[in-house]
Amino acid sequence: MNTIANALAQTGQFILTDHARERIRQRVGIVADSAAIAWVAEQVRRATETKRDGSKTHYTTDLFEIILDGAKVVTVKPSEHSNGYIAKFNEVLTKEAAKLLATYRRELHKAEIAVAEAQLNFLKARNPKVKATIQRRLTDAADYKASIEDEIKAVELAVKRFGVTVQ
Repeated sequence: MNTIANALAQTGQFILTDHARERIRQRVGIVADSAAIAWVAEQVRRATETKRDGSKTHYTTDLFEIILDGAKVVTVKPSEHSNGYIAKFNEVLTKEAAKLLATYRRELHKAEIAVAEAQLNFLKARNPKVKATIQRRLTDAADYKASIEDEIKAVELAVKRFGVTVQ
């Protein structure tokens, strides 16, 4: 913890914004300003993680994140450490992405087989009309394969955006 915040925490000289006062009331149940300032001072002293963001300093405890701008308490919010839903949502997202990718990969395998068969048939064909028909089928199969590959990449990028890895 930085020395200014430490000194403020020792003396309890924090200034509550209206927003911070309301958030403390909602999330902690403290109504009195003096009790809220004492609570903030204690949370700042107990912070396990501190990070700077411009002029603001974020103090993170097990349950809350207190954001200060100098001596001014900007807001109090639940910390991500205490949010059990994040892990649940990551788990759900991982499962759904894995299902989607498995389906698309099966389709991709079928499309690759269709492309290979069309290529083989094209090479075997001698009649120009038959070759033209097979060429159209080959083009359609290759386009379908490319669209599946695009879908796989889109799912992988979407999952990556949320910080989840799927094999």
